[in-house]
Amino acid sequence: MTHSSPSTPSDPSTPAPEPAAREQSRFVRDLRRTIAVIIVVAFSVAAIGGIIVMLGDIESEPTFQVIATTAVTGACSVAAFCGATLIGRRAQWFGSATILLAFITLLLSILFVWGDPYMWDDPVPGSTGQTIGDILYQVLASIVLVTAVASVSSLILLLVPRSRVVRIGLPITLCLLALGTSLILVTIWVESAWELEWLTRLNGIVWILAALGVVVVPLTSLLLRTGSKPARADRAGETSARSTQPSSSQPSSQPTPALSPSTLDRINAAARAEGITADELIDRLLTAEPRTPSADESR
Repeated sequence: MTHSSPSTPSDPSTPAPEPAAREQSRFVRDLRRTIAVIIVVAFSVAAIGGIIVMLGDIESEPTFQVIATTAVTGACSVAAFCGATLIGRRAQWFGSATILLAFITLLLSILFVWGDPYMWDDPVPGSTGQTIGDILYQVLASIVLVTAVASVSSLILLLVPRSRVVRIGLPITLCLLALGTSLILVTIWVESAWELEWLTRLNGIVWILAALGVVVVPLTSLLLRTGSKPARADRAGETSARSTQPSSSQPSSQPTPALSPSTLDRINAAARAEGITADELIDRLLTAEPRTPSADESR
């Protein structure tokens, strides 16, 4: 009696099991959707409240508080959205930190809008006349600054270092943003720092260079990508055309080899880990400089 051999996963007729990378991709997609829904609902509720109070007495204090809450909610929602774009990518820890900073900024801002910071006029022990309200103002200014810089940095981290300009300019821009943030934090917490002229000049120079990097690096990445893509595609098309032309020694009826489903899943998983599409990953690998094999590999 003959026994039929069990079908292997590489058999094209047998569906390949769903890999763990696909489960992770679905979880990341659901997490992004959840964050987006929370942002939209929160900002929509704040916007509706702002419209309602604008129909009443616009010179009352509650109207100012509701409008300020709407503005703060919108700004923090944008910051949280910038952090959510990194979920599922290599720098997702930075995106999670940005979302947390946006949430803390929202809570502190609402505390200042609806509370009365001037009531916190008790002096801080060991300080030179500073009150608890002054310390809270410094905390709020610091967290707003860090959240804004983290949001911009999250968008910059979405860039794929495909060219040498982006590979060099991206870390330099991030370092300039971190240095500028540190200098401003010094001026916020150290009152005598405003009297240092060299610190003011250095602060201005650093932020000018940081703004230059924020604008130039993404534009350079876009221009180099759109400018070099057709040339790469043409070369790939010519190579593909030459490889698919039947030679005199091969019969024209020979079937073209196709990738197995497991290989396609691995390519898609590697592309998701890099934060790019599968076509971009293949394009990067095909256009990379060839590596010379070592002596061990040649043997």
